[in-house]
Amino acid sequence: MLRTVVKTVSLAALVVAAWPALAKDGALQMVSIDVEGGGGTLFVTPDGKSLLIDTGNPEVSKVTGNTPSSARIEAAARALGVKKIDYLLTTHYHGDHIGGLEGLLARMPIDTFIDHGENRETTASTQPGSPQIDLKNPPPNSTAAGYNRYIALIGNKRHIVAKAGDKFRIGGMTVTVVMADGKPLDKPLPGAGEDNPSCAGMEGMAGNGGEENARSTSVVITYGKVKIAAFGDLTWDREKDLFCLIDKVGKVDVYLSTHHGTGLSGSPAAVNALAPIVTIMGNGARKGADPARVKTIQSSPRHQDLWKLHYSTPNPDVNGDLQLIANPDADQTRDKFWALRLRIEKGGKITVINERNGYNKSYQAQ
Repeated sequence: MLRTVVKTVSLAALVVAAWPALAKDGALQMVSIDVEGGGGTLFVTPDGKSLLIDTGNPEVSKVTGNTPSSARIEAAARALGVKKIDYLLTTHYHGDHIGGLEGLLARMPIDTFIDHGENRETTASTQPGSPQIDLKNPPPNSTAAGYNRYIALIGNKRHIVAKAGDKFRIGGMTVTVVMADGKPLDKPLPGAGEDNPSCAGMEGMAGNGGEENARSTSVVITYGKVKIAAFGDLTWDREKDLFCLIDKVGKVDVYLSTHHGTGLSGSPAAVNALAPIVTIMGNGARKGADPARVKTIQSSPRHQDLWKLHYSTPNPDVNGDLQLIANPDADQTRDKFWALRLRIEKGGKITVINERNGYNKSYQAQ
């Protein structure tokens, strides 16, 4: 079994030794890394090219303790034979999505950085009417301060500001940006463009958890016959821009549930249009897995299974089959931060593997 989670460098070395050729088995590897309710998804192509979406929580974090997000990401990468990250796509600048960058840069190089451009969260808090802040000297824990540090860390490295419609070819993958900085595609993707009946009667949602959520860089990744949707923390109202009234994205096979499955995203308009076969939810023990969003996913057309990174302690009724949960212990002190790995073949076979126990199940792209 691939142990993507380790507590010491020596254990990490043992993990890498155990899986020297996994990334060369002819399939795309997708690892949903447990960064405790943050963003951290790694893709490695058969020829060893890598894409990382987000870097999880900061080095010093109450949720990741003495094994920070960067260590977990490094272990997952090295277990797949990855010595550097070719592309880092940062969906937005909240701390649970960029917090691990500094630590990761100390552990391994990153060639190219992709993001949506300037930080758009310029107030003291996410509450309506919150006062503007000095963006050159922002409060230490603000999104603006995190963004300034992010830009400083990038320095003179290759940096791409993504726009809707951009395409990046990474190994055998094609990464298509469907929304960035709050701006959606002008024209539907091939196979999309239909009316979306799930938009009827859909009300807006004023709350968004911060403007940066709404600016999330959202992508569809294509590998052979398989399509994967990864939208960061894109919010309910911005989902409307992509899927109402005309669906601009079309169906996918794998859905990385938006915003960790919280109530601010994952509208029926979005999920029913995407109609995923399998969903991977990057929730935390006490974050995400909102019952209404879980119900929407499970009742969407074509859906077969919902896999989660964590057992939900606030919403135990949504947990379901523990074989589909990487970290099923309600006692967070016993958390072993296991990952979920997907082995994706160009012909359309998708195998989801629970790294905790090796339990796996296969699906066919349609």
